[in-house]
Amino acid sequence: MLRDRRTLFFMLLLPIAVMPVLMIGGSRFVKDQLKAKERRVLTIAADGLAKNQITGLANRWWTDNLGTGAGIAIRLGGLTLKDLGSLDGLAQLAARAETLKSISSDSDLADAAMLTGAKAFQELSDAQKQMLDDVGAISHLLTLTRWINLTGLDGTEPLPQGVSVPKGLPGGLDQHAVALAITSKDKAVHAALHVPRDLFDRLEGEALSVPVTVIYDSSQSLSKEAYDRLEAFVEALDRHEIGLRLNSQQLSPGFVKPFDIKPANVASASRQIQAVIGGVLPYLIILFCFFGAFYPSLDLTAGEKERFTLETLLLAPVSRVEIATGKFVVVFVAAITAAILSTTSMALTFTHGILPKDAAEAFDLNFEPLALLLTLSLLIPIAALFSALLLGVALCARSFKEAQSYAMPVQFVIIVPAIASMMPDLETTLTLAWIPLMNVSLLMKELLKGNYLWDFYAITMGSMLVLTAIVLWWTSWLFRRETVLMRT
Repeated sequence: MLRDRRTLFFMLLLPIAVMPVLMIGGSRFVKDQLKAKERRVLTIAADGLAKNQITGLANRWWTDNLGTGAGIAIRLGGLTLKDLGSLDGLAQLAARAETLKSISSDSDLADAAMLTGAKAFQELSDAQKQMLDDVGAISHLLTLTRWINLTGLDGTEPLPQGVSVPKGLPGGLDQHAVALAITSKDKAVHAALHVPRDLFDRLEGEALSVPVTVIYDSSQSLSKEAYDRLEAFVEALDRHEIGLRLNSQQLSPGFVKPFDIKPANVASASRQIQAVIGGVLPYLIILFCFFGAFYPSLDLTAGEKERFTLETLLLAPVSRVEIATGKFVVVFVAAITAAILSTTSMALTFTHGILPKDAAEAFDLNFEPLALLLTLSLLIPIAALFSALLLGVALCARSFKEAQSYAMPVQFVIIVPAIASMMPDLETTLTLAWIPLMNVSLLMKELLKGNYLWDFYAITMGSMLVLTAIVLWWTSWLFRRETVLMRT
């Protein structure tokens, strides 16, 4: 093994170089996606008064906390009292806090003033840091929300599978059009909100709680983000109102809760489970397909070289292209078969083996036939790509062991885009539809949730088939080269 330089290179040196690149690149990609989601402008539907009420609540909170906020801002630097006089000042303080909070990981890029501010941020008390979190929660809802009128929603199409409208919702949230807008393919609305019209009268009268109802879809990442922002906003108001009431009445914490947020999830339990399965299953399908093609491709190329049967095959009265096509079809069928059988076996084991019968029935998993058919169709370009790529890579090797070494980097390259479906905050934008394997993984995830993205599907199939055609041409070219076929 020590004399086998190729094995040493592909099994030792290359992973040492490739794995850090994949891990660092993958983590930065996920981090960038999380930041993009946090800065995404989300659409919330409500009646015409709700936006003014939310702004009024934020103004009320900032007026009461301006003194404390100004003290923190001066300590952190970069802002003056003049900057803090309105809700714009609240947004500036939130942005300043976010910047200083992230400097610890990029301190080399910060100037002296920013480093001083970051140090001051670290020295803040827990209560002061909590207040900055509340500043961020209020600022996010104010600056990153597009409000639309609830009465302007329309639509009579049937709701997606696994979606139902909760009963007893106030303020028109129980309309069919509201749930349809939240769960539709274009995600026109991410959440809908109802706030009582006598909100401020209840607060002045010190009502025990004011109900704030939010309808959303927990199986959709951005819809869940909209609910989280509203929940963080309400919790920030809660902390302030509780402090005021407890101070006036000299009562202990937890005695009263001014706001009572009432979530209304339109996604059924089965839809939520399907969202989880849709995140894991595409990754497993891609891996099953790859390993189904792995050993047959190596055996039909490098294995035949070792057994000296490739020369005999080349003497047969068929062309090199026909030989390459025959081997490709064998590996392709093996990859498809392995993916289908492995996935079916795993599903049956999960539903009829691991889980108790009553638990499996409670999930009530009902994948639509069209979704399963489209998911199955995506196996064709995946299996074809893996078969052609592994045949070409293994054909360049002199032995089965050397072919395994060559195929290992291919496995590393596959894992990163395939894991995209397991990232809960990665949205299916058309830009990602051009990235091989990542597009398939994301599309399978959406299909299994019952979301039919036809434009994404068309780009994915087209780009994967073009890439497969290029790899197939490369593999057939290798089969026509004597120096590659006779390498021993």
